[in-house]
Amino acid sequence: MKILYAAAEISPFARMTHTADLLRFLPASLQDKGFEIRLLLPKYGSINDRRNRLHEVIRLAGIKVRVGGQEESMRIKVASIPNAKLQVYFLDNDTYFKRKGLFTDPQSEEFFPDNDQRLVFYNKGVLETVKKLGWKPDVIHCHDWAAGFIPVLLKSVYKNDENFSQTKVVFNVHSAVNHGIFDESILDLMTLPEDFDRSTVMFDGKVDFLRAGLTYADHIVTGNELGSELDETFEKLGIAPDKIQGSPQDVSSKFADYYKKITE
Repeated sequence: MKILYAAAEISPFARMTHTADLLRFLPASLQDKGFEIRLLLPKYGSINDRRNRLHEVIRLAGIKVRVGGQEESMRIKVASIPNAKLQVYFLDNDTYFKRKGLFTDPQSEEFFPDNDQRLVFYNKGVLETVKKLGWKPDVIHCHDWAAGFIPVLLKSVYKNDENFSQTKVVFNVHSAVNHGIFDESILDLMTLPEDFDRSTVMFDGKVDFLRAGLTYADHIVTGNELGSELDETFEKLGIAPDKIQGSPQDVSSKFADYYKKITE
């Protein structure tokens, strides 16, 4: 079974929350169980190529990602998680991800003003990379707000793409923290179909990546760290998320069974 993990953080390369620590162990454990795993995250400027032994994947050269009226090129680099045989793919682009810091300026601690463009590039770039790989995932497992528009893109821009015709989309909410709230203008950067219903991703007049992921994913999962903070949101959206909790070992076994169940 082929599982794609999309997240903005994975230890030890990039960490914002405990989600990065979970993703350090969960995919590697599942790979040991026989799953075929790919992980994709941005290549932030804070990730040192030499120290982390990153190298460019030449066969994936030439990928283009459109952000509004601008087309950006992307390099794909790869490195292995220390003490594991699991490889991580990094989406590298000087315009959006060369700078230090993830989504905030390390000096001022303020959010980068172009985070909307950076997130569009990342969410679209994940799917373009998978297509270039010629790899058809059975499950795309998206983590937290930063990957929240991948389910939307799969059900709109890529809905007729053969590469994803059998793919199930899981959106995993680990925390109620949500920095993916933007003005409606971000949708103009997405190159969405003309018949796309913008109201489905608008909440209180804003585009909300977290709620967009909840709305468009096939399955919703919550983890250890999330309490009742989003219960009202789940109720409004008519969602009854699956709770997959426990130690890393327990979670690994539960997800192995879960993936098999949702793809039967």
